[in-house]
Amino acid sequence: MNSRRILVVSTVIAFFAILVVACIYIKVPYKISSRALFMPASEFNLVRTLDGNLISSFKDNVRGVVKSYGVTEFQRGDVVQFLLNPKMLSQKYVNAGDTIGWIVSNEEQRNLIQLKGELNIMKAELDFYTTGQKPEDIQTAKEQWELAKEQLDIQKKLLQRSTALFGDSVIPQQEYDIELNKLKVKEIEVGIAEARYMSITTGEKKEQERLVTARISNLESQIKQVSERLAYFTFTTPMSGMILLQRENEIGENVITIGDTSHWVGVIPIQLKEKDFIKLTDTIAYKEHKGNIVGIDNSVRILDRKQAFYVTGLWPFEENILPGTMAEVDINCPKVSIKDYFLRLFKPAMGM
Repeated sequence: MNSRRILVVSTVIAFFAILVVACIYIKVPYKISSRALFMPASEFNLVRTLDGNLISSFKDNVRGVVKSYGVTEFQRGDVVQFLLNPKMLSQKYVNAGDTIGWIVSNEEQRNLIQLKGELNIMKAELDFYTTGQKPEDIQTAKEQWELAKEQLDIQKKLLQRSTALFGDSVIPQQEYDIELNKLKVKEIEVGIAEARYMSITTGEKKEQERLVTARISNLESQIKQVSERLAYFTFTTPMSGMILLQRENEIGENVITIGDTSHWVGVIPIQLKEKDFIKLTDTIAYKEHKGNIVGIDNSVRILDRKQAFYVTGLWPFEENILPGTMAEVDINCPKVSIKDYFLRLFKPAMGM
C-alpha cells in the first residue's frame, strides 16, 4: 500500500514538474485580434469651402501627419472660376504631376498684363537713358568736338604767327585783335561741343538711368510674385494613385480626392495590456493578405471605457480593399511560453 502511495505521489510530482518545465520552456503561438480601419498610405484632398476658397492637403497616413497644406484665397470682387481637368472625369488612375485643374482669376490676369505693360515702358525708357541718343547722334557729337579742338589748335598756331608779326610791326593792331578774338571763339566752340557730347552720354541721364533700373527691378519682382501665384492656381497630383469617390467632406464640398496606390494602411486599436507584447515588424493577417506593423503610437486613448493605443499596419496595395473598410485582423506576435500565454489571457484590462 505504501509503495502504491509513493508511486502516486511520485507520478503527481513528476507531472507537475513536467508541467512547470513545459510552461516555462515550451513556446506556443500568440495572436491579438482587433479591427483595422483601412486607408491609402497617402492622400491628396482638394476641398471647396463654404466661402468659396480652396483648401489642398497632402496627408501621410503611415505617420499620421499632414506633409503639406495650402489655402487659396481670392480678392473681394474678383471673378474666379475653377476648371477641373476633363481627364479626371474619365480615368481611374493618375500619375504624379498630372494636372487636376486650374483656377482662372480675371483680377490676377489683369494685374499681370498691367505689370508687364509697365515693365515694357520702363525698359524702353532705360534704353533711351543708357544710349542717350541714337548711336549716329553720339558719333556726330564726338566728331564735332574733335573738329572743334582741331580748329582751336590751328587758331592757336595762327595767333602765335600773328603775335610774332605784330611784334615786328608787320601787321597792325586791328589784325592782331581779330586773330585773338577768333581764338576766343574757337575756345567757346570747343566748350560747347564738349558740353553737348557730355550731355548726351553723362550728366542727369545717369541718375535717371539708376531710377528707371530700380523701377524695373521692382516691377520684375511684382511680376514674379503674380506669376508664382498664378502657377499656384494650377493644381497637380503630388503622387501616383487612384481617384477616390468621396461625396462628403467635413469642411466643405469635396472637389477631388486621390489615394496612393503603393500600399494600404490599417490603423488598429489595441488594449493597453497588450503593449509589451507587440513589436515592430510583427505580421498582421487580413484574410489572405499579409502585412506588417510599421508604427506603434506612444499615446493612450479611451475606447469602450478601456485604455488603448493604436498601431499602424502596412499592406501591399490590393484593388479588392476599399478605403474606409473596417475589417477583422490578427496580429501574429512572437511565440510565448505557456505560462505567459495564460497570464496574458487573464491579465485584466486597465479601464477607467
